[in-house]
Amino acid sequence: MTRLSVGEIVDDAGDLASAVALPWIGLLWLTAIPLRLGQAHFVARLVELGPEAREYGDDLGALAFGIAVLFLLSLWGRAVFVRSCALRLRGLAATGRAPLHLPPGPFLSYVYVALLIELVFLVTSFTLVMVPFCALVAGLAAAIFPQGEPVGLVRPVVRVARQGSQALPLTGLVAVFASALVLAAVNLYFVFQLGLWLAGGVAGADTTRWAGLLAGSNPRFLLVVLAGASVVVEPFWLAALVVYVHKLEARSTGEDLRLWFGRLRSGEA
Repeated sequence: MTRLSVGEIVDDAGDLASAVALPWIGLLWLTAIPLRLGQAHFVARLVELGPEAREYGDDLGALAFGIAVLFLLSLWGRAVFVRSCALRLRGLAATGRAPLHLPPGPFLSYVYVALLIELVFLVTSFTLVMVPFCALVAGLAAAIFPQGEPVGLVRPVVRVARQGSQALPLTGLVAVFASALVLAAVNLYFVFQLGLWLAGGVAGADTTRWAGLLAGSNPRFLLVVLAGASVVVEPFWLAALVVYVHKLEARSTGEDLRLWFGRLRSGEA
């Protein structure tokens, strides 16, 4: 079996994301933006409170509960988007309501694995080393389960581990999208600065307060920029992992040859 190419996966992911952009990227963003902003606000509050955070346990607990609800909503949005990508790769139309018809069993498996990954992330995130790993495993889980997998306690974890067997292309994808995340964050930062500069040229506009809020020394602003960058990159990240899973499974079953022959016949017709 030939090795999967990172460049080929990224190119196909760009085409796939464009093909399902309307309306499914919009739905993905609608379910992801509240979560990302909530997470940014929660981390910013922890930074602001510092050692005194324990004295505000009730407020932080209520905020964490709201974020947990938004997390479940974002999982649903991810699952719908991934299903639309999977339908498109199979040559089926990703329009209408078909992507919304998530099989309950596979979706519950996805929620179960996503909660496990989130727990691992919360325990190990201070090391920073585990952050890319958790992002990769979470993306693989999203790419796998909305397409169909029985519910269980062990089988979902085994399925994710099996799909993560191609270390080289997965490492390449992590590197590519980590770079894309940094570039998106830098671009968003300068978009805000450009907007601030343009506002300063408006007669009578006082931008002193906004200059402080949008300063690079403001942790809350930097967290919002990072949250925005993750939202921008997420559709292409998920599309790339759907393509990866599809190619991996197709090569093991011969499905890639059947799809290629079908496209060849359509082209001849």
